[in-house]
Amino acid sequence: MNKNTIETYDDLLEEKKRLEALLVINKEQVSTNWVEMKKEFEPVNNILSFFSKMTTRDKSNPLVNMGIDVAGDLVLRKILLARAGWATRLVVPFLLKNYSSNVLADKGKSFLQRVKHWFKTGKNGRAETLHEEFE
Repeated sequence: MNKNTIETYDDLLEEKKRLEALLVINKEQVSTNWVEMKKEFEPVNNILSFFSKMTTRDKSNPLVNMGIDVAGDLVLRKILLARAGWATRLVVPFLLKNYSSNVLADKGKSFLQRVKHWFKTGKNGRAETLHEEFE
């Protein structure tokens, strides 16, 4: 609408339609910009994810963490880092234990999903139920 003022009810309805169309266009533009920003910042997210895995430990499986602790102390501190300085012997095992607990937790989840899939499917690749075995 080219007028600056709204004089009639029809002018008001036309202005409302124009603004609603403009709103739809702006919403689409914002969503496309958001997708582009997410793609643009993906490397930064990957770096932050890597460093968060290095500094925090996955606590979902305490047995895996205990195994990592024992292996880390035995292999890293006693064998690989035996001649390293005290700071290296303190920091490197900490970072590797944290990272390996996150990696093993991710691998364990996918491994459990594969095992569940094996039990749900039969020899021919289709789902079997218990009552089919007894027939």
